[in-house]
Amino acid sequence: MTATVISKTIITTNPETAEANVLFSFIRESAQTGALHDKMEEQSKESINLETIVDVYTVKQLKEKALQSDGKPEPVFGIIYGYISMLDIDDNVSKVIRNRCSVCRFVVNEMSNTCTFCGDITSDSNSTFVSFDILVDLTDHTGTLYSCYLSDCVAEETLGCTITSSPNWRSGLKANILSCKLANPIEASQSLLGKKLHHVAW
Repeated sequence: MTATVISKTIITTNPETAEANVLFSFIRESAQTGALHDKMEEQSKESINLETIVDVYTVKQLKEKALQSDGKPEPVFGIIYGYISMLDIDDNVSKVIRNRCSVCRFVVNEMSNTCTFCGDITSDSNSTFVSFDILVDLTDHTGTLYSCYLSDCVAEETLGCTITSSPNWRSGLKANILSCKLANPIEASQSLLGKKLHHVAW
Protein backbone atom coordinates (compact mmCIF):
# COMPACT_ATOMS: atom_id res chain seq x y z
CA MET A 1 0.00 0.00 0.00
CA THR A 2 1.37 3.41 -0.95
CA ALA A 3 0.19 6.81 0.23
CA THR A 4 -0.06 9.57 -2.33
CA VAL A 5 0.17 13.24 -1.36
CA ILE A 6 -1.87 15.64 -3.50
CA SER A 7 -2.68 19.36 -3.22
CA LYS A 8 -5.65 18.63 -0.94
CA THR A 9 -3.71 16.41 1.47
CA ILE A 10 -3.45 17.58 5.09
CA ILE A 11 -0.50 16.25 7.07
CA THR A 12 -0.73 16.29 10.85
CA THR A 13 2.60 16.12 12.64
CA ASN A 14 2.76 13.96 15.77
CA PRO A 15 -0.88 12.82 15.58
CA GLU A 16 -2.50 11.47 18.74
CA THR A 17 -4.12 8.35 17.33
CA ALA A 18 -3.92 4.71 18.31
CA GLU A 19 -2.29 3.75 15.00
CA ALA A 20 0.37 6.46 15.29
CA ASN A 21 1.17 5.44 18.87
CA VAL A 22 1.49 1.76 17.90
CA LEU A 23 3.79 2.66 15.00
CA PHE A 24 5.90 4.94 17.20
CA SER A 25 6.18 2.24 19.89
CA PHE A 26 7.27 -0.31 17.29
CA ILE A 27 9.99 2.01 15.97
CA ARG A 28 11.18 2.88 19.50
CA GLU A 29 11.39 -0.81 20.50
CA SER A 30 13.16 -1.71 17.24
CA ALA A 31 15.71 1.05 17.81
CA GLN A 32 16.29 0.05 21.45
CA THR A 33 16.83 -3.61 20.57
CA GLY A 34 19.13 -2.69 17.69
CA ALA A 35 16.86 -4.18 15.03
CA LEU A 36 16.41 -0.80 13.35
CA HIS A 37 20.16 -0.13 13.30
CA ASP A 38 20.86 -3.62 11.92
CA LYS A 39 18.28 -3.09 9.15
CA MET A 40 19.74 0.33 8.28
CA GLU A 41 23.26 -1.13 8.17
CA GLU A 42 22.01 -3.94 5.92
CA GLN A 43 20.33 -1.46 3.56
CA SER A 44 23.38 0.81 3.41
CA LYS A 45 25.51 -2.18 2.42
CA GLU A 46 23.05 -3.10 -0.33
CA SER A 47 24.36 -0.52 -2.72
CA ILE A 48 23.46 -0.61 -6.37
CA ASN A 49 25.77 -2.78 -8.42
CA LEU A 50 27.00 -0.38 -11.10
CA GLU A 51 28.03 -3.30 -13.32
CA THR A 52 24.35 -4.20 -13.82
CA ILE A 53 23.47 -0.75 -15.16
CA VAL A 54 23.72 -0.97 -18.95
CA ASP A 55 20.91 1.24 -20.30
CA VAL A 56 22.15 4.44 -21.95
CA TYR A 57 19.90 7.52 -21.84
CA THR A 58 20.04 11.05 -23.12
CA VAL A 59 18.76 13.88 -20.94
CA LYS A 60 15.75 14.23 -23.25
CA GLN A 61 14.90 10.53 -22.86
CA LEU A 62 15.09 10.80 -19.06
CA LYS A 63 12.79 13.82 -19.03
CA GLU A 64 10.29 11.98 -21.27
CA LYS A 65 10.48 8.93 -19.01
CA ALA A 66 9.75 11.13 -15.98
CA LEU A 67 6.69 12.62 -17.69
CA GLN A 68 5.35 9.12 -18.41
CA SER A 69 5.55 8.05 -14.76
CA ASP A 70 1.98 9.29 -13.99
CA GLY A 71 2.97 10.81 -10.64
CA LYS A 72 4.48 7.57 -9.37
CA PRO A 73 8.23 8.17 -9.60
CA GLU A 74 10.10 4.91 -9.99
CA PRO A 75 13.89 4.94 -9.81
CA VAL A 76 15.57 4.82 -13.19
CA PHE A 77 19.14 3.59 -13.41
CA GLY A 78 21.14 4.35 -16.50
CA ILE A 79 24.23 5.87 -18.04
CA ILE A 80 24.39 9.43 -19.37
CA TYR A 81 27.26 10.54 -21.57
CA GLY A 82 27.37 14.17 -20.59
CA TYR A 83 29.22 16.64 -18.46
CA ILE A 84 28.68 18.57 -15.24
CA SER A 85 27.62 21.99 -16.52
CA MET A 86 27.03 23.55 -13.10
CA LEU A 87 28.83 22.67 -9.86
CA ASP A 88 27.42 24.71 -6.97
CA ILE A 89 30.26 24.77 -4.44
CA ASP A 90 30.24 28.54 -3.93
CA ASP A 91 26.98 28.40 -1.99
CA ASN A 92 26.75 28.51 1.79
CA VAL A 93 28.88 25.73 3.27
CA SER A 94 25.84 24.33 5.09
CA LYS A 95 24.26 23.61 1.69
CA VAL A 96 27.35 21.83 0.35
CA ILE A 97 28.43 19.86 3.43
CA ARG A 98 25.82 18.36 5.72
CA ASN A 99 25.71 16.29 8.87
CA ARG A 100 23.86 13.01 8.54
CA CYS A 101 22.60 10.64 11.21
CA SER A 102 24.80 7.57 11.62
CA VAL A 103 21.73 5.41 12.31
CA CYS A 104 19.26 6.38 9.56
CA ARG A 105 21.55 8.49 7.27
CA PHE A 106 19.03 11.36 7.06
CA VAL A 107 20.22 14.98 7.21
CA VAL A 108 20.18 16.14 10.84
CA ASN A 109 18.78 19.38 12.24
CA GLU A 110 21.41 22.11 11.82
CA MET A 111 20.61 23.95 15.04
CA SER A 112 20.47 21.01 17.46
CA ASN A 113 22.70 18.64 15.45
CA THR A 114 20.32 15.81 16.32
CA CYS A 115 18.24 13.57 14.12
CA THR A 116 14.56 14.46 14.28
CA PHE A 117 13.65 10.88 13.36
CA CYS A 118 15.97 8.98 15.72
CA GLY A 119 16.08 11.62 18.48
CA ASP A 120 13.26 10.17 20.55
CA ILE A 121 13.92 6.49 19.90
CA THR A 122 17.64 5.90 20.30
CA SER A 123 20.55 7.15 22.36
CA ASP A 124 22.69 7.37 19.20
CA SER A 125 20.75 10.41 17.94
CA ASN A 126 23.84 12.60 18.37
CA SER A 127 26.05 10.26 16.35
CA THR A 128 26.58 12.00 13.02
CA PHE A 129 28.98 12.07 10.10
CA VAL A 130 29.66 14.78 7.54
CA SER A 131 29.12 14.27 3.83
CA PHE A 132 28.96 16.25 0.61
CA ASP A 133 25.54 17.20 -0.75
CA ILE A 134 26.28 19.28 -3.85
CA LEU A 135 23.78 20.43 -6.46
CA VAL A 136 24.95 19.93 -10.03
CA ASP A 137 23.44 20.18 -13.50
CA LEU A 138 24.15 17.43 -16.04
CA THR A 139 24.20 18.37 -19.72
CA ASP A 140 24.44 16.39 -22.93
CA HIS A 141 23.66 17.18 -26.58
CA THR A 142 19.89 16.96 -25.96
CA GLY A 143 19.54 19.24 -22.94
CA THR A 144 20.25 19.74 -19.25
CA LEU A 145 19.11 17.81 -16.20
CA TYR A 146 18.89 20.42 -13.43
CA SER A 147 19.37 20.03 -9.66
CA CYS A 148 21.00 16.61 -9.43
CA TYR A 149 22.64 15.69 -6.15
CA LEU A 150 26.28 14.67 -6.02
CA SER A 151 26.53 13.22 -2.53
CA ASP A 152 28.59 11.26 -0.04
CA CYS A 153 31.34 8.93 -1.35
CA VAL A 154 30.45 9.54 -5.03
CA ALA A 155 31.15 13.25 -4.53
CA GLU A 156 34.41 12.44 -2.75
CA GLU A 157 35.52 10.19 -5.62
CA THR A 158 34.50 12.73 -8.27
CA LEU A 159 36.15 15.70 -6.55
CA GLY A 160 39.17 13.72 -5.38
CA CYS A 161 38.89 14.90 -1.78
CA THR A 162 37.22 14.00 1.50
CA ILE A 163 35.62 16.08 4.23
CA THR A 164 37.51 16.78 7.43
CA SER A 165 35.18 18.00 10.14
CA SER A 166 36.24 20.95 12.29
CA PRO A 167 34.27 22.94 14.90
CA ASN A 168 33.89 26.00 12.67
CA TRP A 169 33.25 24.37 9.28
CA ARG A 170 29.83 26.01 8.94
CA SER A 171 29.41 29.67 8.10
CA GLY A 172 25.99 30.16 8.90
CA LEU A 173 13.30 16.67 -10.56
CA LYS A 174 15.85 15.40 -8.20
CA ALA A 175 18.59 12.96 -9.13
CA ASN A 176 21.44 11.25 -7.35
CA ILE A 177 24.66 10.50 -9.14
CA LEU A 178 25.84 6.97 -8.39
CA SER A 179 29.18 7.19 -10.17
CA CYS A 180 31.01 9.82 -12.17
CA LYS A 181 33.98 8.97 -14.38
CA LEU A 182 35.55 10.23 -17.58
CA ALA A 183 34.02 8.45 -20.53
CA ASN A 184 35.89 6.99 -23.45
CA PRO A 185 34.90 9.27 -26.38
CA ILE A 186 34.63 6.37 -28.82
CA GLU A 187 32.42 4.36 -26.44
CA ALA A 188 30.23 7.41 -25.82
CA SER A 189 29.84 8.06 -29.56
CA GLN A 190 28.93 4.43 -30.21
CA SER A 191 26.30 4.43 -27.48
CA LEU A 192 24.79 7.76 -28.49
CA LEU A 193 24.64 6.99 -32.20
CA GLY A 194 23.46 3.43 -31.63
CA LYS A 195 26.03 1.96 -33.98
CA LYS A 196 29.68 1.04 -33.97
CA LEU A 197 32.16 3.58 -35.20
CA HIS A 198 35.35 2.35 -36.76
CA HIS A 199 38.50 3.76 -35.24
CA VAL A 200 40.91 4.81 -37.96
CA ALA A 201 44.62 4.89 -37.13
CA TRP A 202 46.54 7.71 -38.81
